[in-house]
Amino acid sequence: MMSLQFIFTQMSNDIEIIETYSFIANKEIDEGYATHDMNHIKRVIDNCEIISRLLGINEEDILAIKIAALLHDIGCVTDGKKGHANRSAEWAKRYLQDKTLPESTLAKIITAISEHSNSAKSVYGKILLFSDKIDICEKRILPSGLNTVGNRQYAHIKSVEIAVKDETLIVDFLTDGNIDISEMNEYYFTDKVYQGIADLAHCFGLKYETMIDGVNYTK
Repeated sequence: MMSLQFIFTQMSNDIEIIETYSFIANKEIDEGYATHDMNHIKRVIDNCEIISRLLGINEEDILAIKIAALLHDIGCVTDGKKGHANRSAEWAKRYLQDKTLPESTLAKIITAISEHSNSAKSVYGKILLFSDKIDICEKRILPSGLNTVGNRQYAHIKSVEIAVKDETLIVDFLTDGNIDISEMNEYYFTDKVYQGIADLAHCFGLKYETMIDGVNYTK
């Protein structure tokens, strides 16, 4: 049986996966608000690892979550973003069928991918959803997104910092100082970001704080 580390490393360099995300990114340039390119995937993987370690997740589970993160948006290759979570899960199931993963691990990966867009129930899913939703930053916003009220404010976010202190999950979005927070908070997707943070915190019995440039904006 191949180790999860070997599988993840092999997948990270798989030209099929890389080219599929490149195709998605090129297709989204004219029709999307935010890109689902390989750079987004890498940031989500990094977010998954950071938050998983802060929450005390074991190494094998971290690797499994990273595998889920690597494939979570690949279903965008057909029919765009709508319904992509289920298509990504089906794609992942086919791709991973010969990787000799334990059945329980494979099931957790597929479940996490399938539920990452909206309301996740599994632990893997909550970590993936959180890590995906907090990746709202200037590097993702496409021309159509810059022309959309609310979404355009994400282009002012430079990076995000994650911490767990005093039994509190803290997410701090760092900006260029020009963000209109009121406009951003009125945008529908921002509620999804805040809900993803709250759900993960509740899952681990933590309080939570959502901050922008160090100022608490928790809803």
